[in-house]
Amino acid sequence: MDESSASMSKARQSSSTGDEEVNSLVIADVEKVKPTDADPEPQSFIEMVKRWPKSTFCIIANEFCERFSFVGMRTVLTLYVINILSFDDSKATILFHSFIVLCYTTPLLGSIIADSYIGKFWTILWISLVYAAGNVTLALASTFPKGDSVHPYLDIVGLVIIGIGTGGIKPCVCAFGGDQFNQNHLRMISIFFSVFYFSVNAGSMISSLVTPLLRTVPCNGLDSCYPMAFGIPAGLMVLATLVFVSGSIFYKKFPPKENIFLRVCQTIGRALRNKITSKESRSHWLEHSLDTHNCESDQHCIAYRQSKKFLTEKCAEKRFVEDVKSLIRVIIVLLPVPFFWSLYDQQGSRWIIQAVAMNSKITDSFTLLPDQVITCNSVLVLIFIPFFQTCVYPVFEKCGIKTTPLRRLVAGGLLGAASFVICGFVQLAVNETLPDVPGANTAFISVINTYTDCNITVRAPGLSEKFILSNSSLVDDKVKGLMELYRIEANGPKAISFSFVFQGTCGMQEASYVAHVEGGKSFYVIVSPQGITQGNAKWDKPTEGAGQSSMNVNFMLPCSMVPDSVTWGNCLTKNDSMAYADRIAVCAISKSSSHPCNPRSSKYYTWASDEVHSQEVIGYDGSRFSATIYGFKDVRPEKYQAYYVYYNKTINGGVPAAEDIVAVPIEGFTFEFDTMGGVYAFTVGARNQSSKLQPQMNIHSIVPANNVNILLQIPQYIVISAAEVIFSITGLEFAYSQAAPSMKSVVQAIWLLTVAFGDIIIIIIARLDLFSDLAIEMFSYAGGMFVVITVFALIAIFYYDYADYSDETATADTCTSDGTDNASFVADSEDRLSGTKM
Repeated sequence: MDESSASMSKARQSSSTGDEEVNSLVIADVEKVKPTDADPEPQSFIEMVKRWPKSTFCIIANEFCERFSFVGMRTVLTLYVINILSFDDSKATILFHSFIVLCYTTPLLGSIIADSYIGKFWTILWISLVYAAGNVTLALASTFPKGDSVHPYLDIVGLVIIGIGTGGIKPCVCAFGGDQFNQNHLRMISIFFSVFYFSVNAGSMISSLVTPLLRTVPCNGLDSCYPMAFGIPAGLMVLATLVFVSGSIFYKKFPPKENIFLRVCQTIGRALRNKITSKESRSHWLEHSLDTHNCESDQHCIAYRQSKKFLTEKCAEKRFVEDVKSLIRVIIVLLPVPFFWSLYDQQGSRWIIQAVAMNSKITDSFTLLPDQVITCNSVLVLIFIPFFQTCVYPVFEKCGIKTTPLRRLVAGGLLGAASFVICGFVQLAVNETLPDVPGANTAFISVINTYTDCNITVRAPGLSEKFILSNSSLVDDKVKGLMELYRIEANGPKAISFSFVFQGTCGMQEASYVAHVEGGKSFYVIVSPQGITQGNAKWDKPTEGAGQSSMNVNFMLPCSMVPDSVTWGNCLTKNDSMAYADRIAVCAISKSSSHPCNPRSSKYYTWASDEVHSQEVIGYDGSRFSATIYGFKDVRPEKYQAYYVYYNKTINGGVPAAEDIVAVPIEGFTFEFDTMGGVYAFTVGARNQSSKLQPQMNIHSIVPANNVNILLQIPQYIVISAAEVIFSITGLEFAYSQAAPSMKSVVQAIWLLTVAFGDIIIIIIARLDLFSDLAIEMFSYAGGMFVVITVFALIAIFYYDYADYSDETATADTCTSDGTDNASFVADSEDRLSGTKM
């Protein structure tokens, strides 16, 4: 291909969109062009503007809206599946890539409907309506709360409909735009495709930046707003359909013609059937399709003879079989291609999951969201396309290194493997901030010392002695080299007898406590002035992707210390045997003196009744104290003050206004989160100071904060983007140029299917659950890609000879069964090999 053609055959997802339909159909429709003197092409810009089909603006606007809709939905899909559908990382990966498989197999359905039945216009219109219905269904499903019975069933229904919709229109929109031009207006058609690509890239990049921001807007009492993140793309898909319909009366609408992909499948099927039943020997198994062929009655052969375009062979079917042979040769060479897509498409799943566990804070005022990083791919590809065409490839050529398509494919595959090596090393750094998870027969246990004036020595039979400073705890932090938690073998429930020796001025000497643990879980024991208790630790980092840290509150402040202004709940009678047990909230510290704690603020967090439970604390004298445990809550970075809260007025399904609540500050309960990804246990209690009880707070780090900056993902995006430009553009160019002219549209369909097969590889590997460490998984994919690309290089060297169709002239296969020209059959399909190797 020349440079302009290569640009038009830009690789899939040039802006992370998966838009092979653009690449595929551009070439197929340009083939329709047959220069004629009847309508000379406009030469000046003004003439072009006058002659420009205004209906194409509807098509371009439609594509912008559709890409914004699809890319926006897909960008936030992985986090939605993890956080709202409660899928683990592996199941989320499977669902995401199953959706992508559907998106890249249904284009075959769309092309068959358009080419064989109702034409491009009606296919786009009806399937767009289906597409919009899928978007609306998914947006509707996202309005239901986490854990509702509609999940995940309604979500999956929406995704299936979207997959059918986006795939169904893939082969049609770009080609339909090309149909609107006069056939010999080549320059105008080229300009149209450039503008079309711009709309694709603009819609994709804007959406991948904006939609994650919509996701992080709190709504419906939650810290995220997926109804908005899915609802706006749904609205844009509806708008896209309306815009497309608005140009209906101005469109050129051509009747459907034969679908070549179906004809290829029929030829292969017939050849296999005849080979099984036939005793006749043929030089190639595909030639058995001719066993039952009658050239005199076959409509293709009749049309071929009537066209008088044949050179030597008068049988159209024989020529078609030769073309299918060339297609099979190309398919064999492309067999390793799906593995490249199995790496590339993980940008939308595994790489986002990796980003969630990284530090997204770039500056004090700017945070790069985990699902925004993928925008780097869009920008880099647009930069790399002209860079490689005008700089990289010419430099190699000047150095005497010929950059043939197969060599480029090998280089692109190796870069793809390199990107996953980089990703693996980044994940090794991320792993240092991830907690160890107890096995099924192991329990983890920490000890929290909330005393501010005593250190503690911890002893237990069969366990090592540990020393804990005042107002401190046992922690695991691999970054700091700390692995302090007790690891206890526990095949089932097990009791551990701890003894505590105090050193300091707290007035305590010794104490004991029996902790109850269980394999596969993590616990902490709190040693406090109120007594000793234990709680369950959470080791899952926040996955919302908006910079949250997770916190729970072990509230041990006795009712006798609750202010008199708290005139509700269980502390109306002041006593020392129980803690406050009603609503509390943590609110971003506000300068507003009248309403410092606003429930409608984006940084207001409270606990529902089912997130609160009581916990018995055993006093040192054998007495019992009832503490209140507020479960783990994900909170965004900010300075916070905790409040006792009472709702004077409630709104069914809504959030009260600031003036409708009473908020009384909890003394001593002020804190700041300036990091993200950590998990913390807050213990709020009392200490005796100068014979008077004073509030105190302890913060125990269960899981350390993310400390690997998200910018470290940029190198892997740079390398995978370069790999995409080299591999995807070249692969599509190679497949197109090496297929017989009549097979051009079929090879585009095969190219789309390689994407689907690549995602199937991801699904299989995720389903087998072979890896517990994401770093090992990334290295394994890199190794697999290296092996596959080595096999590919051997095939290229020892098996494949380049085919040259540049001198082919129009022949029989340019005719349909009625003798009219068919865009899918544009040249003589006789196989001419140049003898050039890799």
